Amino acid sequence: MLNFFDKDSFGFIKNMNLFQFAVLNPQIAMLSYLKIGEKIASQPKKIEESQQNLLQRLMELQKKFLRDVCEKEIKNNTLIDLKYNQKSDKYEGNFFENNPMLEFMQQFHETTANWMLDTLSSVDDVDPKLMQSARFFMKQYIDMMSPNNFPFLNPKFLQKTLDTKGENIRKGLAMFLEDLNNGAITTNDTSKFSVGKELASTPGKVIFQNDLMELIQYSPTTNQVFLKPILLIPPWINKFYILDLSEKFSFVKWLVDQGFTVFMISWVNPNKEHRDKGFPEYIFDGLVASLNKIAEVTNVKSVHTLGYCVGGTLIAAFLAYIFHPGCSRRPKVKIESATLLTTLLDFAKAGDMAIFMADNYLEAIGVELEEKGYLDGQIMFNTFSALKANDMIWRYFVNSYMLGEKPSAHEILFWNADTMNITKTMQIFLAQNLYRDNLLKTGALKLNNIPLELHRIRDVPLYMISTLKDHLVPWEASFDGIKLFNTSVRFVLGGSGHVAGAINPPFRNKYCYWVNEKISNDAQEWIKNATEIAGSWWTDWLEWIKPLMGEMVAPRHITDFLRDAPGVYVHGPADESPST
Repeated sequence: MLNFFDKDSFGFIKNMNLFQFAVLNPQIAMLSYLKIGEKIASQPKKIEESQQNLLQRLMELQKKFLRDVCEKEIKNNTLIDLKYNQKSDKYEGNFFENNPMLEFMQQFHETTANWMLDTLSSVDDVDPKLMQSARFFMKQYIDMMSPNNFPFLNPKFLQKTLDTKGENIRKGLAMFLEDLNNGAITTNDTSKFSVGKELASTPGKVIFQNDLMELIQYSPTTNQVFLKPILLIPPWINKFYILDLSEKFSFVKWLVDQGFTVFMISWVNPNKEHRDKGFPEYIFDGLVASLNKIAEVTNVKSVHTLGYCVGGTLIAAFLAYIFHPGCSRRPKVKIESATLLTTLLDFAKAGDMAIFMADNYLEAIGVELEEKGYLDGQIMFNTFSALKANDMIWRYFVNSYMLGEKPSAHEILFWNADTMNITKTMQIFLAQNLYRDNLLKTGALKLNNIPLELHRIRDVPLYMISTLKDHLVPWEASFDGIKLFNTSVRFVLGGSGHVAGAINPPFRNKYCYWVNEKISNDAQEWIKNATEIAGSWWTDWLEWIKPLMGEMVAPRHITDFLRDAPGVYVHGPADESPST
């Protein structure tokens, strides 16, 4: 019989992080609640009003329950505004459908969840960042306590158990033990994908490398190409191939097929030797080094750029640097345009991600940062999972461990779990200079003692694309970045979220996007008067950038290179990469 308390059995002790996500530090949560608790204690009338409100909601719920039982049917119209759990799955038609007790437990959870969040929001005189932190951790607790996460309150589990005579329990337990041994919840069938074959497979060559990045040039597929090339700058918190997924979903492949000469930065997955690599190094050893190499191999005078997430922040900051009269390190080519894809410039409304950039979070991970010299990519993966706990944690908890169903294969989930470390210096820079102090907005951020003032940027057309349901870069916060520029900006709002909304090839004819030629000062005013267009924003961007791309020329064939794409940095941490 297996001893679950033996550290050698299933790696139990070693891999306890399966359910104690490092990002959900209980000390941070308790500190938030204690401070809010002090405020509530000083507002006794709020306590009384809250208790009365809860009693009223529960009485309404009880009335509905009694009516449903007596009438033996569930009405579509309820007396309760179930506004919290809007995305919960509808129960399938089975033996337990419309079961009054199960429906009551679901509605009891939603009623109390709404009451908890409403009560929290009603507390006066609370620091907005503290309130944001408290609401986030309360939502984590609410999601965890959903009746769907408890076997005998989940109608799908009950039906599946009857249908399979308990086989789902056996399969679920086996998957639970396997995940416990591996130290992570399985969210994807990884056997269907590999980097360089099914993913990141667009033909190309690594034409330059330093200790921070590889530069990839992709092979042309058209008889003629645009004169001016484009450089893609992915975020360094994820691997670059989000822009080069499978052939149908690859933004890179689509660009090449449109006649673009495409270059891509593939950032190194840092180890302890990179601990001191920060924002300046990523600019000069990454962006500037790439621009200079492109100038060398193409002999052009200008290059277009596209930055995804913090890659866009990097481009904007560098543009501010080169437009300052005191700049002394300019690239060999001009940046003709910049596309900022789901990018933050004003971090005042950064969303829940700001919780994990706060000082108390840095303090919680301080020992790890100091010892390793980097933030382990698994912690960032857990962070992103916690931000969408229902989709990225509890969905698989239910499907795998309760229903006994193995996850299917999804290329975006494969990429999402292919984690990247962040250097100590960069993590601190992002947390303190951008998320906490918002120095890029104010112009107080400096590079080589040059203030990065975005309003100095002139005559560089900008295309900013955000997505409606982005939980990492809220579109309203991205929209606020427009106000920092004095150059022409086209702002477009795509459908879906941070990844699915960005990687939305035209052939799918999925989602939509909004355009409004008039840039207003308020995001809600902008979208109120915006025009909704079916399909992918890729086609809108293509029409915007085509006039800037120059004449058509003969394709540039790659003759001098180091190795085939996707290179070696994409495969793992620097000390684990395949040999060159």
